[in-house]
Amino acid sequence: MGTTMGKNGGHFLDALPSQATLHVVMLGLDSAGKTTALYRLKFDQYLNTVPTIGFNCEKIQGTAGRAKGIHFLIWDVGGQEKLRPLWRSYTRCTDGILFVVDSVDVERMEEAKMELLRMAKCPDNQVSITPY
Repeated sequence: MGTTMGKNGGHFLDALPSQATLHVVMLGLDSAGKTTALYRLKFDQYLNTVPTIGFNCEKIQGTAGRAKGIHFLIWDVGGQEKLRPLWRSYTRCTDGILFVVDSVDVERMEEAKMELLRMAKCPDNQVSITPY
């Protein structure tokens, strides 16, 4: 992954506190893979999941690299259209937001973009999502 920030090239994980629990919200369209990713992180295996009505919440401790020892409280919020207006209430006072996109579902890429823009309250022309 190699994501860097700042002019000094520091990694974004270098700025995270090692003792605190970080609150993270995982958002994305329904069937994007949020719950699968959450339980893959938690149990290090793939589990069969069902559509999330409401949310799942798990505390996960980083075990490798710069995230080692950092605790994350991850809220996986349902992505059905009727639940999306509730997303904003889950993002208050959080340390991070993960927006999950199913890269294979090209037909819903524009819908994912619009929901991300709505969450970020960005003008439509400032974000570009291109499927690979």
